[in-house]
This record gives sequence, C-alpha cells and structure tokens, in this order.
Amino acid sequence: MYNSENRIKILTSAESLFRKYGTRSISMDDIAHELNMSKKTIYKSFADKNEIVYQVIAAFKKQLEGLVEAIIDKPANPVHQLVRIFICLTSMVRETNPSLIYDLQKYHENVWLILQGFRDDFLVSKVKAVLLDGIRKQYFSPTLDVNFYATFFLAAVQLSGNEKLFPPAKYSQQALTINLLDCLLVGIGTKKGSRAYEKHKLNALQSLD
Repeated sequence: MYNSENRIKILTSAESLFRKYGTRSISMDDIAHELNMSKKTIYKSFADKNEIVYQVIAAFKKQLEGLVEAIIDKPANPVHQLVRIFICLTSMVRETNPSLIYDLQKYHENVWLILQGFRDDFLVSKVKAVLLDGIRKQYFSPTLDVNFYATFFLAAVQLSGNEKLFPPAKYSQQALTINLLDCLLVGIGTKKGSRAYEKHKLNALQSLD
C-alpha cells in the first residue's frame, strides 16, 4: 500500500524536474536524490518512471482544465476571457523546457496522445465557446471563422515558447505577449470589441510585471 503523502511529494518533484530538463534525462535516482528519499520508497508508490510521467501529465491536465474553466466561469466579457486564457496558457508554455515536449512525443506516445486530445478537444472547444459568445454579444465580427481561429489561437500559444524565433534578449515577456495578443485580437473585434481589448491590454501588461 503506497503512502499518499509520499506519492504527492514524488509527483510534485518529478513535475518540476521534467519541466526543467525533460523526461529522458531524469532517472529514478534523480527523483530520489531531489527528494532525499530512497528509490525503494518511490517504487512503493509507482511501478516505474513511465507511470510517474503519466500521472504528472494527468495532474497537469486536470490543473489546466480547472484554470481555464475558472476563467470562463468568472463574469467577464469574451475579450477579457480570451486574453486571460492566452496569458494562462503561455505562462505554462514558458515555464516548460521544450525538451519535455520532444521527450513525450518520442518516448511516451500514450501520454503525448492524451495532451493532443486535451488540446484538440477541451482547449479548442473552450476557445470556440468564448468566440461564439463574443459574436453573439457583438464583440467579435460575425464573419469570424471560429474553427480556424481556435486553431490559430493555440498555435500562437505554442509559438510564445519558441526562444529561437523570439529570444528573451530581444523580446521581453511583456512585448512578446502583447504583440501576439495584437495579432490575435485586433483584426477580429468590432468597435465594441476593440475598445474592450484596449482596456484589457493595459490590465494584461500589469499582470506580466
């Protein structure tokens, strides 16, 4: 019988290591060393590293679902909701080493498919719902292709973490976020939506300080 407290500690530590270095370069020894815990204790809670990777990603997915749902459930106009969702997702991307994405694709296909499904089903559906609400409330153009835009929105999120294209020495977090938000929101808004975006852009800048 595993110790639930130890299990939480192991997953928390493993997530931190995976996000910094990817999964390939992190061994059970590394996790044990990080926790000052024996490998034997870790194996009482998890069969192997693959199970730890699966559980870390499952917990991350659940956490992100909760954050996005909270943004949508909080009373706000659709423009503000899109801005907040974008900042939430890009913050996660920037805190994650691209090696983790590569390692999941190459060495943990089942886990990668879960993340792909999360993006293609949950995230796309939530962005589309906000867009449709925005069209109904006259914040966004009625001619907006919501299917295309939702895909474009999530591609921009991923792009925010590409330091080869946008090196931190050249693009600050603020500058990159605002430029991407401008690309996403300036062209789709009605006059009402454009006014709302200009107002919430200032709030977005403050949240990135």
